[in-house]
Amino acid sequence: MMPLPAPLVLASTSRYRISQLQRLGMEFEAVAPPIEEETIVADTARGTIALRAAVKACAVQELPEFEHAFILAADQGVILVGDDGVEQLLGKPGDPERAVAQLCALAGRSHTLYTAVALAVPGGALFEVQETVLVTMRAFAEDEAAQVVDRDHSWDCAGSYKIEGAGPWLMERVECTDPTAIEGLPLMAVGRLLRRAGGMR
Repeated sequence: MMPLPAPLVLASTSRYRISQLQRLGMEFEAVAPPIEEETIVADTARGTIALRAAVKACAVQELPEFEHAFILAADQGVILVGDDGVEQLLGKPGDPERAVAQLCALAGRSHTLYTAVALAVPGGALFEVQETVLVTMRAFAEDEAAQVVDRDHSWDCAGSYKIEGAGPWLMERVECTDPTAIEGLPLMAVGRLLRRAGGMR
């Protein structure tokens, strides 16, 4: 990999995002952003996700020890359009019972898995990109949802499923340009951002 002109910091301590970023072969430090992301809300579901990613990146860059680093942040949410046409933003359920309920709400329907990535660089510039994945779930019963949640412990994932686990058992179709986005960090988009910010091709 080509070296970056500044140290790289991942504004997350998520084991999933750490594992994903390690695939690119770059050295980086993982730091939890000093924010309460649930309090960060925009006018739309997509706006909220993008704003949270940007705030995470900027919050870490404001820490004195990281002001000269590249700060990479991401946020992801499931967007489900209700019967009334209003978009609902679904985040991480937090426990097995809510995870099963969330999966059941997605059963037999399509939803958008929306991921925003922000890269703050020394000097104050912010590079941003978003990735959209359209996921269609097949119809399934609560007991199937419970089995998947129990197997994958997926209550810490938006949508309550893991594409790298048993999640595909519940899926009918996935449409995207970057399959790594489903796991939480779209690596192709991350590569583009890092090359652009680092003056690479």
